[in-house]
Amino acid sequence: MNPLLIICLLLGIAARRFLTFPEQLVPSINWWLITIALPALIITLIPHTPITQQSLVPIAGMWCVFLGALGLALLLGKLFSWSKEVVGVVALVAGIGNTSFMGYPIVQSYYGAAGLQIAVIADQVGSFIILSTVGVMVMALCAGKTPTVKMIAQRVITFPPFIALCVSLLIRPFHGLPSFLEVPLAQIGATLTPLALFCVGLQIALRPPRGALSPLISGIVWKLIAAPLVVWGVVWVTHSAPLTQQVTVIEAAMAPMIAAAIMAQRAGLQPALANALQGYAILLSFLTLPVWHLLLSR
Repeated sequence: MNPLLIICLLLGIAARRFLTFPEQLVPSINWWLITIALPALIITLIPHTPITQQSLVPIAGMWCVFLGALGLALLLGKLFSWSKEVVGVVALVAGIGNTSFMGYPIVQSYYGAAGLQIAVIADQVGSFIILSTVGVMVMALCAGKTPTVKMIAQRVITFPPFIALCVSLLIRPFHGLPSFLEVPLAQIGATLTPLALFCVGLQIALRPPRGALSPLISGIVWKLIAAPLVVWGVVWVTHSAPLTQQVTVIEAAMAPMIAAAIMAQRAGLQPALANALQGYAILLSFLTLPVWHLLLSR
């Protein structure tokens, strides 16, 4: 695994522990990542990403992860009498993976540029669409609100990465932007990985919330172990290309998406649980991901 990932994460953890930083640092970094860096990366990658029938495999894999988490949250919620806020956290945080901020660099380090193209499809047409549609609905329902078609549509069409996706599809027939524009945009997009992982480190809190041990363990086990195992079975049945299967399973094994945890926190869905689930899963994923890579390479 690329040492840059671990170094940036540890720098963020150290800054949280030993340094004083501005209160608005994390929101400011998140703004840059979502509004500038990720759209720049999308515009430089999507026009050169071949979309074929094989693309349905990583998309289906991400839906399996989310629907499995949602079903697990509803089932265990009834068995253990979880509140709807706890159900919402497990469904959102354990159901949507960090398939871009962590997924892109990890997949690239394991499978190169060809694997990265598959990861972009899994993220943009899989995880992102899930987050922006059913993710918004789950968040609203568990927060006691009723989502409307207008609200969902507005969230989707005003989300900068979605706008970048539309632009990238428009310029796809022209094989992307001219090099004098694409090169600097690619350099801007390259800031995504170090800043994202540094920001994750700044937010990691490892203090388990009281009375939330069962949803915490359930979410971690599903996201890092059970979900990729289920997806591995699904992609094996499709008889798709080995690289497609490997990247799809690795993306399914990623730690929770930062944006999903932020959504859960802002909606008041047990912020302490959302933060703990995200933090523990990110740290543990540095142990589980190499194991999955080893298993998939055999």
